[in-house]
Amino acid sequence: MSQPSSSRKPHQAPARPEPSPCQLRSLVLDYLSHQCYTRTARAFAEDSSVRHLDADGDEVMQPADGGSSLPGLSEEVLKQADQRAEIRQLLLSGKVDEATDLLNTHFPAVLNMTEAMESPKTSSLTYVAPTSVDPAHLLLNLRIQAFIESCRTVPLKYPPAQTESPPPKSQKRSSQALHEDDPEARDQQTALLKNAQKLYALANHLPCVDDREKYVKELQNVLGILAYIVPEESSVARYLSQERREAVADQINSAILYRTGLEAVSRVELIARQASSVCSFAHDLHIPARSIPPSVKVALKMSVNSDKGQEIVPLFDLSGFLDSKA
Repeated sequence: MSQPSSSRKPHQAPARPEPSPCQLRSLVLDYLSHQCYTRTARAFAEDSSVRHLDADGDEVMQPADGGSSLPGLSEEVLKQADQRAEIRQLLLSGKVDEATDLLNTHFPAVLNMTEAMESPKTSSLTYVAPTSVDPAHLLLNLRIQAFIESCRTVPLKYPPAQTESPPPKSQKRSSQALHEDDPEARDQQTALLKNAQKLYALANHLPCVDDREKYVKELQNVLGILAYIVPEESSVARYLSQERREAVADQINSAILYRTGLEAVSRVELIARQASSVCSFAHDLHIPARSIPPSVKVALKMSVNSDKGQEIVPLFDLSGFLDSKA
């Protein structure tokens, strides 16, 4: 009795469909609007839009409300992106009070204490912002940053000058001036101490005990600025850095996106994070890399499983992947 042949063709993974031009265009537009590059988004949408021609080859004008030029990206979203960019620019420039005023004007829900526990309506829950969006935390962080800016003795310009120039002279909040009975210096110091008391009051009103302890400890560190004539040259200089401004600006931006029902990160960033996580797990589990497309394999350094002599899934390298597509 004849036996069926034991030879089988190796399993081949089904071909993956390539993303369509419309999908790629949508990803680019989503990224540009998410990063507040609204002028570029509008220009890209116009240049990459599908033009409809009539029988004579003339372009057919689409209705203004058709939305064909910006699928999934409304003018309202772009307008909000412009407002987010303006608020971010003010925070990065150290103009906290002006940024707070704009925040309350354009996005009042962000600092509205009555909405602290309410969740906005979103289409999905694919990614959660890593920083708090609680209005009480946001308001306190803004007030702390405003206090830090008022303690600054060395101007920190944003954006930084393109050409090298001598470092700005410090405007010393000098203890020597206090000893010389300088009324202006005394008034400034008194105002700073009053603001410090208000910050402690805000921190002590937080409902969560752990939050209160964290913010009180943070305030103890921040208020150390008052002990130095030039705090930018002290051990607490990190609180007066541009990185500190950026952290506050990023948190506020995430809170705006959250309250307006938008994703915390752009879709293309989410895809990159997902790819990184999947490849990391597959690499740790020594999953064979046979199903990885050849175009990706060329771009990445493949690891070999010493036990079976098989290539395993590599860690995701975004730079290498982009270089392979260049």
